[in-house]
Amino acid sequence: MSMNDPNIRSHYRKLRRALTEQQQLQHAESLSINLNSVFRFKHRLRIAAYLSTQGEISLDHWMIKNKRHRIYLPMLYETINPLLRFAPLTPHSRWKQNRFNITEPDTHWSDALHPRKLDIILLPLVAFDRSGNRLGMGGGYYDRSLAFRKNRQHWKRPLLIGVAHSLQQHEGLPSQPWDIPLDAVVTDKEILYFKNS
Repeated sequence: MSMNDPNIRSHYRKLRRALTEQQQLQHAESLSINLNSVFRFKHRLRIAAYLSTQGEISLDHWMIKNKRHRIYLPMLYETINPLLRFAPLTPHSRWKQNRFNITEPDTHWSDALHPRKLDIILLPLVAFDRSGNRLGMGGGYYDRSLAFRKNRQHWKRPLLIGVAHSLQQHEGLPSQPWDIPLDAVVTDKEILYFKNS
């Protein structure tokens, strides 16, 4: 399938939204098992997750059962070049809708972490390929917020793990110089590690 970015996005967003509620639930449960396999020998990591929207594979099942790691959620910081910071998920977390009508933590900016301070970021995506390329929603928030990773040759913190339905795999995604490649992808069916990780 050879398509330009907007058409690729449209195609895979439609596929995600076409999944039934039961399929979404099954995929989320399988994803949770695969994530637990990735993290099985790790304790007390700072892991950024997300709240799913528009058919994204849900991390809720995994987050609810998580007892070993500290979970953080993205929040949009509105500047000239909007960036992401990550607020801790707690039983007392408060919520708000950002300008894209996406639920995010209602936390003061100074209480949220810069991505440099995280161990792992679980990134939502629209499509991925088997070379570690990720196609996001098109806003560039993760790429801008993680641009510091471009200059690191050996120390790959935080690790960047794309999270998706297996049906979001695309053969040979186009990439741009500012794109930050993934270290791995975890889906409902498999775990992929890439050479750069």
